[in-house]
Amino acid sequence: MADRAVAFAVLCRECEAAGYVGAAQPPDVCPACGSKNIRSHPELFTLTIAHIDCDAFYASIEKRDNPSLAQKPVIVGGGDRGVVAAACYIARQFGVRSAMPAWQALKKCPDAVVIKPRMAHYVKIGKQVRDMMVSLTPLVQPLSIDEAFLDLSGTQKLHKSSPAEALMRLQKRIFTEVGITVSIGLGGNKSLAKLASDRDKPNGFFVVGANDAAAWLAPQPVSVLYGVGKATIARLNGAGYFTCADLAGADSRALVPVLGSQAARIVAMAQGLDTRPVIAERAAKSVSNETTFSKDIADYKELEAALEQLCIKLAKRLKAEKLAGDTVTLKLKRADHQIVTRRRRLGHPIDKAHMLFEIGQILLLPETKKGNFYRLLGIGVYNLGEANSDSLFDLGGSLNDKRNRLEQAVDLLEGKLGDGIIKSGRQFARRRPESDDDMLC
Repeated sequence: MADRAVAFAVLCRECEAAGYVGAAQPPDVCPACGSKNIRSHPELFTLTIAHIDCDAFYASIEKRDNPSLAQKPVIVGGGDRGVVAAACYIARQFGVRSAMPAWQALKKCPDAVVIKPRMAHYVKIGKQVRDMMVSLTPLVQPLSIDEAFLDLSGTQKLHKSSPAEALMRLQKRIFTEVGITVSIGLGGNKSLAKLASDRDKPNGFFVVGANDAAAWLAPQPVSVLYGVGKATIARLNGAGYFTCADLAGADSRALVPVLGSQAARIVAMAQGLDTRPVIAERAAKSVSNETTFSKDIADYKELEAALEQLCIKLAKRLKAEKLAGDTVTLKLKRADHQIVTRRRRLGHPIDKAHMLFEIGQILLLPETKKGNFYRLLGIGVYNLGEANSDSLFDLGGSLNDKRNRLEQAVDLLEGKLGDGIIKSGRQFARRRPESDDDMLC
């Protein structure tokens, strides 16, 4: 008896044809143009939850800005004692991964081009991509500067197409206008969408529907579940749970000793269930920059010079995001890896480098009188809000006014000629750090 024909939802990523094809099996090629670059899934045109992830974001931007790097392994981050912030897909073929110690990455890929991060530049481009996401739906929930969840429920009339088609067009637009690729996961919920975006990289488009989620997850290791870290995986494996099927069939109450209060949620995710909504963008709580030195430092002048440069970078990020904060935090890591933090809350929000530096100096000086050597220095701003002329009033009168004008002039000049075109005397005397890390929380 011949197979009975059914209708399969098909979306072509080349000619953008979308529709249903009657056949006994899912089609291998687009019926309109013959391309093999198609996606077919029973729920393709009804799913509304997506996860978009920029591919090797920092490294992709560096390659975009310098085409001579296109076919070379690129590592963003680095230094003997730093970590990899991002690695391009060529470098990943050698085993290089994000958060890997830089010395280990270079051992695996000695020919890699190592580039110092340009966080303010990445933040600016990340915002450009984010604005494009918001053009599809107001329900955009960022996870970082280069990835976000989207809920496209109710947008079909606006875009005159299914969410899948709108997402495909956005993917092409980002490549055309920004010059980088993104991978899209379309799923029955947030957890499934996140898993889907990881399955087809780079420039991928993968679908995990609600109806086939449990069967799709069953044979996979518990490590695929969104938000389950290494320590939790170790505890699960130790208790005899290795696959999602193992977890899906478990009594969540019996897993409380292993997973604590998250037991029911993690078991549900293993079953393909996740009721968490996509929550529109929340304001960042903090922004910080830190640097790891090639050699431990105890001298105040050297630490002060490094602090000044970090404050300049941090201020640029704050201004790029139009943010200001009223709490400054200094972070130091001693040679024995013990972390020291010192905090100062101000009476008003700031975003100026010279103000950050003044507070940082006050916090740093007492720590250098204790005779400790430090391997890492960081500066951060907390309690962030939108910067505006009313909130950024300055204490100190005309002196601060002059410093503000000077800083503005330097910002304008560097905007034309590039970062670091002007350096203070401290910067010429300082020992250059090996790696810089930037965080937006």
